[in-house]
Amino acid sequence: MDGVVAFAFIAIWAGIWWWLAKRMKGNGRNWLVRNLAGGTAGAFAGLVVVAIALELGIIQSAADPSTGTAASPEMPNYTITKEDYRPGSPRKVEVMLPRRLTEAELAQVAAVVRDDTDVKATKTFIGFRVEGQQDGAYWANAQFTPNYEGRLIGLSAADYQKLQVIDLSDYPEMLGHWLTDGALGHVKVLYKKDGVHFIDLVFASGDRSTEEYLAKKLPDGSLRLETPENDFGEYYVVDTAGNLQGWSQNGNYLTLTPALPAI
Repeated sequence: MDGVVAFAFIAIWAGIWWWLAKRMKGNGRNWLVRNLAGGTAGAFAGLVVVAIALELGIIQSAADPSTGTAASPEMPNYTITKEDYRPGSPRKVEVMLPRRLTEAELAQVAAVVRDDTDVKATKTFIGFRVEGQQDGAYWANAQFTPNYEGRLIGLSAADYQKLQVIDLSDYPEMLGHWLTDGALGHVKVLYKKDGVHFIDLVFASGDRSTEEYLAKKLPDGSLRLETPENDFGEYYVVDTAGNLQGWSQNGNYLTLTPALPAI
């Protein structure tokens, strides 16, 4: 169709040019004026035809994404938060991301971070974290030694999205749920069944594990939860703000804020 429209543009442009130039010649206009006017009028008429074709969808702009030839995807944002390099040693970089990336995006950003320097390092190690990430470890890492290798440590973008919208409607006595985004990311669901407290670990795959807990109300209104056989002295506390705290003999090791309302 594009060839037909191009032919129509040329035909209209040439036709109007010839017609107007001939008419102006009969009126005594000189050669330059009549050809300039005819060419301008023909080009204008041809552009009108192209505009109408675009509007009707007969042809598509080269910038139209639906053609499949749009520009390459935008470069994901990133911020270098820490960098260390000593001559003769690998360059080490820590990067903060505004969101979890796909594997292709991770490789793209890693390559740009590798090149975002004036030093001449033969090896580059990059650790990635994500804004709002609850787990303290890297979300992913990458290295160039010199070939690229990337590895996800926390939840992938797809699994994180699944857990954010996971269906928990089969928990009629749910007391709270929290998302943990570490290496074995999952949703912790606290609920009661026949007067007994349980916590299920729900994974993006749909797998679940269940553990029973003894519950005790504390003077400040929070709820303490520990397993019947608590050999390691670890327990949870659901505070009055709904946060899930993990405690051990060494102190507080985990604090999860309440997840978004489940479906």
